[in-house]
Amino acid sequence: MKKLILKTAIITFCVTMIFAVSLFGIVSFFAPSAMMDFCATIGLENISGDYAYQAYMTTNEIDYLARAFEIAATNEKDAAAEKLFDEFYGEEDSEQRTKFSEYCTSQTFVRSELSVPEDVASYDYRSAVCAQAAIVKSRTASSDEERQAVCDFAIEESCDEIEPDCPVIALASEVSDRKDGVFCGILLRSIRDTGRFDKENGNYILIVNALEEVASV
Repeated sequence: MKKLILKTAIITFCVTMIFAVSLFGIVSFFAPSAMMDFCATIGLENISGDYAYQAYMTTNEIDYLARAFEIAATNEKDAAAEKLFDEFYGEEDSEQRTKFSEYCTSQTFVRSELSVPEDVASYDYRSAVCAQAAIVKSRTASSDEERQAVCDFAIEESCDEIEPDCPVIALASEVSDRKDGVFCGILLRSIRDTGRFDKENGNYILIVNALEEVASV
């Protein structure tokens, strides 16, 4: 009798597990966005990011791609984050770059809860996401050519006034904190050579001093 009860319990458990796994697989395949939200709710951020990318591949909605990048970057999955950002950012003059620009504009309003264009100066999503990308790219760069490309990207995506949250500030902080003398030297030369920035700007002076300190070591 005990053997029969045990056998029945084992069979019931196995059937339940098979059903659960099947249901999980079905939901994952047909509703990755639901799995994305579920995983985020229970603290599985990296898996949530994977589902966000699956949702993007299924729907082609750029906000899923943005979320996948942001999660990967925040969790320092640098190689994955760099690939995701390159796909998010797109090539120059491409349709994807236009979509990226339009998405950034919309998120500037949505994320800062702004209602009028005059208030946008208080928050800039494009600047923030490109700052994240510059940090990620600085960690994956393995040659001077790649480091120069990261510097060029950060400078291009920074405004002339060098706001505190702009990409060039983020990159300078990252490489100086890492005490990367080579990277600091390349970024320092790039900043000086561009001629775009106001040398009297407080943020300009701050980052130049920080880079000089490390680059001279």
